Amino acid sequence: MRGAAVDRGAAPAEFAMLAGLVSVLMLAVMQLAFGLHLHNTATAHVVEGARVGARADSTPADGARRAEELMASSLPGGASGVSVTSSRTTVGGIEVVEVSATMRLPIVGPLGPGRQMTVVGQAFAEDQ
Repeated sequence: MRGAAVDRGAAPAEFAMLAGLVSVLMLAVMQLAFGLHLHNTATAHVVEGARVGARADSTPADGARRAEELMASSLPGGASGVSVTSSRTTVGGIEVVEVSATMRLPIVGPLGPGRQMTVVGQAFAEDQ
């Protein structure tokens, strides 16, 4: 009985401490999910750009333009701060079109200072 009397009133303090910790963990998981979403979306766009640039009737520059269009329509903030390049290169003796995009990986949601993230897409060049 004496121990229960000592613990009386501790629940609100315990809840306050755990609620803060759980909130920080939840925000960290949300930030990780947001970063992965941006990475996967940008990767899908540069792969699509590489496919467009690798067609027999187009150039790698067409692929870079397509990747920029897709990023402008789907990423937060459009294509601002995104640098897209394209080139022809050889991988394992096979000529491919490579489209790469460098963009800011936000640290706090879509805002805040961020680090650079580069994603690369390659496609078999059809005109070889």
